[in-house]
Amino acid sequence: MRHALTTGVCGTLVAGALVAAGGILAVPANAAGSGVVYVSPTGKSGNPGTQSKPVKTLADVRKVLAARQNPPTVTVLFKGGAYKLPQYRWGNWSAQSVTFKPQPGTGAPVFDGAKRQKYWLVVDPTRTKLTFTGLRLSRYTTGGIMLRGTGTADSRRVIGATIKGMKFTDMGGAESGYAAVHLNYARNTTITGNTFRNLVNRDCPGCMHAVYFANQSNNNTVSGGTFSKISGDAIRAADYSNGNKVRGGSYSRTGTKAVFSAWRLARDTRCAHGNVFYTTARFSKSYRGATIPTVLDGADDSSKPPCTPRAVVRKNP
Repeated sequence: MRHALTTGVCGTLVAGALVAAGGILAVPANAAGSGVVYVSPTGKSGNPGTQSKPVKTLADVRKVLAARQNPPTVTVLFKGGAYKLPQYRWGNWSAQSVTFKPQPGTGAPVFDGAKRQKYWLVVDPTRTKLTFTGLRLSRYTTGGIMLRGTGTADSRRVIGATIKGMKFTDMGGAESGYAAVHLNYARNTTITGNTFRNLVNRDCPGCMHAVYFANQSNNNTVSGGTFSKISGDAIRAADYSNGNKVRGGSYSRTGTKAVFSAWRLARDTRCAHGNVFYTTARFSKSYRGATIPTVLDGADDSSKPPCTPRAVVRKNP
């Protein structure tokens, strides 16, 4: 699947400042080397990313960090308010960790895809520990965050990301929608305490999920959170994705087949293993109101025999 993605950093470094298209991005002495970057809906490209002079986009953030000579620990603080920005691609970075979160005391940052942007953010393979917390993403046509690894080697995966306390609402469209959190060759992701609401693919209802473990996305965890009005299965594992665990959560009117399903597609028909949904519930209500199982193994080709052992199982907490 191909996506039209914007790209990252431009300009060159000169004596601790970034030479950009519009001139030199000066870095105040008290900000040089700092890993804290401020972003605001009214910020400006070319600003140094301080609290008094915030930037506006993630592309601006990358420029600021380059000008500060790439600090190892980064915190991106978003001022509360409405953001309407193009989809961004976050490439590999030398930092040990990057955290994206609201600026305290300013309200909630709300990112609006306006039913035109596919994802809010696409992350390339990286071992930088990424954390997303407290942000609100709405009205994206394909999904919210895609961790877009490209293969099974560690250098080609997205490893160790955390997504917590986020709100993903009103995503999908007439002919689109895959997942609010879309994992592709991602490993050891922690997804906890998030809200997923009104995620609908109208052309292919079963294609839209809250969380989608795809292409050997292994050993990820989902815990707690609220899942409501999701046209496809709330959580799905496909393409030989193994060892994924789901604990707790509130599920209301989600799914076409099950709450947590493991699905074999033509591109990889191997039976997955080690996927577990820890719940006492055996059944739930689908998006359309029908009774569906909480867990289910399935395949696009109904002639294939069931997986033994099962690709996804239900266990008591």
